[in-house]
Amino acid sequence: MSESNSNRGKFQLWLIILMVASVFIAGFLMMPGNEEDRARLLNFLGTSNKGVLLRPMVPVAGFSFEQDDKPWSWQEQKPKWRLLLPITDGCNKACRDILYISRQVHIRLDKKSHRVERVLLNLGSPLDEETQAFLQREHVYLKLISGDKEAFADLLAQTNGPWNETAGQLFLADQRGDLMMFYTSDHEGGDMLADLRHLLKYSPEQ
Repeated sequence: MSESNSNRGKFQLWLIILMVASVFIAGFLMMPGNEEDRARLLNFLGTSNKGVLLRPMVPVAGFSFEQDDKPWSWQEQKPKWRLLLPITDGCNKACRDILYISRQVHIRLDKKSHRVERVLLNLGSPLDEETQAFLQREHVYLKLISGDKEAFADLLAQTNGPWNETAGQLFLADQRGDLMMFYTSDHEGGDMLADLRHLLKYSPEQ
């Protein structure tokens, strides 16, 4: 190998190393450390988002949840982006439609699907046996938890997206457990998919 080819090979190697390092450094710098940084990140991401940015973001991680009549703590779960669908009157057609769309979006994330979890938050009476059987059959990896309806409504009342239990809103929670975006029946699966791909690209895996 000539000296020029050797130098060219070394240059290409260092260029690759620099590019990889830049990606990691950018991911670290973009990870919000406080409310100001998080607002700045939202403003950056908000230039191309399809869903509605929730302002201000509100923490859902501190709420009391249950799963199978046992306490379920958000903080004890692995940090992930979570699609949260609150319901109060069972899982009707609108609920099932949203679950189907979110499931297809989750599948299309392919190798990054492990960084996202779908959560059904029941804020009403316990689900009937038919609905439970449907969820176990059609949505195997769906997390089912329950919580307090009034507390959840109060949490969203201070934002630009107050929760309407009949509207069928699907909320996106970041890896820290803050609700930051929501989708309605006006949004399509492609909107949700585009946002998630964008967020997963620019946020480091924890």
